[in-house]
Amino acid sequence: MALIKATPTEFGVDATYWHILAVQVDRVQAVAQVTMAGYLDAAARAGGCRPVAVATLTLGDGDFPGNGDGLRYEALYERLKGPRLAGGPSPFADAEDA
Repeated sequence: MALIKATPTEFGVDATYWHILAVQVDRVQAVAQVTMAGYLDAAARAGGCRPVAVATLTLGDGDFPGNGDGLRYEALYERLKGPRLAGGPSPFADAEDA
C-alpha cells in the first residue's frame, strides 16, 4: 500500500509516492505517530532509491484508527487521507491509493 500525491521537496523535485516507513503507537492515549517516506515514484522505491522526503504525522484527537485488537495499515492510510489530522489539515487529504 502507498499513497500518490505530488509534494514539493527541498531538492526541487516532487515526491509523488508515499508509504509508511514507521509507526509508533500509544494505545492508552489512542495516539499514533506515522512516519511517511516520499519517493519520486513507485519505480524509485522499487529500485532501492532513498526517499527524497520524510514526514511525521500525528493521529489522535479522534483520528486514531486502532482499537483493542490493534492497528491495521489500511486503516492508517485511510485516516491519513482524511481532511484533518491532530493539529491541522492532512497533507494527504487529496491523495490517491497506489
